[in-house]
Amino acid sequence: MSSLTTRQLFPTTHNSQVQICPYKSIPLSTLFITNKNNSSSTTRFFNLCEFSSYKNLSVVVKAASGDGSISPKDQDYEDGVSLGTMKLPLDVDLARFETLLFQWANSLCQGAMLPLPVPLKVDKIPRGARLCFITVDDAQTEVIAYIDCMVFPATETSPPIFRAIRNGPSRDKAPPGEPRIMRSLLGALQKSVEIARV
Repeated sequence: MSSLTTRQLFPTTHNSQVQICPYKSIPLSTLFITNKNNSSSTTRFFNLCEFSSYKNLSVVVKAASGDGSISPKDQDYEDGVSLGTMKLPLDVDLARFETLLFQWANSLCQGAMLPLPVPLKVDKIPRGARLCFITVDDAQTEVIAYIDCMVFPATETSPPIFRAIRNGPSRDKAPPGEPRIMRSLLGALQKSVEIARV
């Protein structure tokens, strides 16, 4: 078990590939979103790779602030576009899960693993990682949009949850390469949960 926790989940060498775990570890029913524009507020289940074309979405469960957790309202996430939400099992080590998410995000910067049409910058943020889509003009970099991949701890009414939220100046338009990233994220989430369970 200790060897699993110390090895790097997503290798960054040019000839390596991320392996996608089978769906047995996380049922697809744990992936859900709710449409704000729908008056009946029905919940529909999706694969994460479907989320790129949806706008004005909100999650069913909101993380409450407390114990140092980040509230979506504190970070102004309500203005962002929700790309996906996933309930996490209660026995997941959240610190390890966050580390694995950051490793996955860093692996995207190694172009050989997942070639992207625009440069990507990855930052470590509280509770997860930020994937910034950037442009370079006259030696100046500008972030056109970013995806926050974040983990919120369990509350009295909900289990731990993962959220992917697009934000930034061009948040209403999917940046180039986003569908490819979301497909990769689905596999990364499944594998990370498998490894981070205690």
